Amino acid sequence: MMDTIHFSQEIPIRHRAGICVVGAGPAGCAAATVAAEQGADVLLIESGAMCGGMSTAGRVPVFMPWSDGIRILCEGYGRRILQALKEEGKRHDFETGCSIHAEHLKRIYEQFLEEAGARLLYYSRLAAVRQEEGRVRQAVFAAPGGMFAVEAEVFVDATGDGSLAAWAGAPFERGDEHGHVMPSTLCSVWTGFDWDAYRRGGIFSHNDERMPALLEEAFHSGLLPEEDYHHTGVFRISRSCAVGNFSHVFDVDSTDERSLTEGIRRNRKLLARYETFYRTRIPGFSKAEIIDSGSVLGVRESRRILGDYILTKADYDARRSFDDEIGRYNFPADLHPDRPGKAEILAHKRLFRSSACGKGESYGIPYRILLPRKLENVLTCGRCVSTDRHVHASLRVIPGAYITGQAAGMAAALSLRRSCPPRALPGTDVRSALSAAHALPASAAPSENSGKESSPSS
Repeated sequence: MMDTIHFSQEIPIRHRAGICVVGAGPAGCAAATVAAEQGADVLLIESGAMCGGMSTAGRVPVFMPWSDGIRILCEGYGRRILQALKEEGKRHDFETGCSIHAEHLKRIYEQFLEEAGARLLYYSRLAAVRQEEGRVRQAVFAAPGGMFAVEAEVFVDATGDGSLAAWAGAPFERGDEHGHVMPSTLCSVWTGFDWDAYRRGGIFSHNDERMPALLEEAFHSGLLPEEDYHHTGVFRISRSCAVGNFSHVFDVDSTDERSLTEGIRRNRKLLARYETFYRTRIPGFSKAEIIDSGSVLGVRESRRILGDYILTKADYDARRSFDDEIGRYNFPADLHPDRPGKAEILAHKRLFRSSACGKGESYGIPYRILLPRKLENVLTCGRCVSTDRHVHASLRVIPGAYITGQAAGMAAALSLRRSCPPRALPGTDVRSALSAAHALPASAAPSENSGKESSPSS
């Protein structure tokens, strides 16, 4: 049994705000920006030294789908981010497409927050939550100057791990029925490649004919230590840099600092092996080298905070619409195998392809998945919203985070304006406010078979 201590101290309430957003990843930035644009007093707090989370600190190289092939799904904040990145690309003589230049994106996030009037604090990590009768009263943070508290009317949990909501008492699920989670990845920055030779070589990912055979040979030779056939590949982000999205590390618990530490150390060792793999086997990479890697581990799966509705595979498969719909999305269930092996990658491919939406198809996202059970003044957004594991594997990506983030920000601002908790807001009113702000895709009209707000939780 672990030893414990009793610790007590006076903690200053250093900041007060109408809305406190915890976590400045894609969802948190969207929530804070949109709420501030609605005139709310917003404080965004981040443990690191940059905005963007996985899209910057994690070095994720590309956005997953923005569009259903007909229209942009992450309208509003997401469209504006995409346009700003394209303008930065033009200034640097590079067509960005769906690639992410982290340094550009950091500045764009900060610019949007500054223009909206949101306050921003870095170097402040959530340490504790104080709640009374279902309302979070203060959140406590550890910072270079010591512990401090923030008092707010509404809190938005954009931590990715759902830490604020979970610590305040909201129920949650994690992983599958056995607690297994998707593996984590440390993305890597490459230079010194010949991109034209790479493209001519035709060896890009596990979806190509030749990559699995090369990976198998590397496993058998001992160069790569585990038979991990899931290999997303390398994506160019500028004229001289590319980012690799590979090197799975399994069984990482992102709520355990020991597991995270071991995971990122193992991943750095793996990257050295993958550098040799690319230099010796991949066309165009014989003189390439890794010059940097993410400052945070790319965690795909952690807590899913249970809300007033759980968005499920049945909803996804039916492409269901909802009266309280705050957006739509269409990425397939990208459920990375939680174990290495050839059978596992084949199962992943089957699920990914079978769950893919057709052109113009998408599933609705109800407001209720942002409302944690047992809490009145807390909203969630990003990776920790209320879904089953199948939908989580779709909605966890960056455009999905923009969609739920801007909805949480709009709802928080409405909550303040009406002096009522987010749970008391009709989801249809949140939807109407998003529509008025041109933050919904044109196709998001609920159908006659839509899920009603009164539907029980799944």
